[in-house]
Amino acid sequence: MALPLRWHRALLIPCAALAAAAIQPGLSLADPEPGRRWGGRGPEASLTDSQKQQLFQTRRAWELRSYDQRLAMLRQGQSCLQGATTLEAYRGCKQEQRQAWRALQAQGREVMNAERSKLGLPPMPERQGRPWGNGSRKG
Repeated sequence: MALPLRWHRALLIPCAALAAAAIQPGLSLADPEPGRRWGGRGPEASLTDSQKQQLFQTRRAWELRSYDQRLAMLRQGQSCLQGATTLEAYRGCKQEQRQAWRALQAQGREVMNAERSKLGLPPMPERQGRPWGNGSRKG
């Protein structure tokens, strides 16, 4: 679909401004802070190699210990969904799955925070829901 000429003219200025901002090194409308990398985790960037290794080993051990539990949760969820014959039953299954996963994540966070405490690091921050939405989804 072709846009009328007046739309082309109206969109020319904002497009040019965005293109100029994208081309300029160090000047971006969305830079978190000058000199800070995207996705930087604050204090995580200053960990020593030994701290990184210890945290890795702790996380790896937790993942391996909880593997059977995660598999059981998946099987239970599959069984529940296969048995769901109504929308309400389906939603109940999904709610149970979410609660189980959150509980497992909380256990993992406790394990990692205990290790972080041993290393003199602050605890991992709690996630505050989905960053891309307001959480008011109705399903």
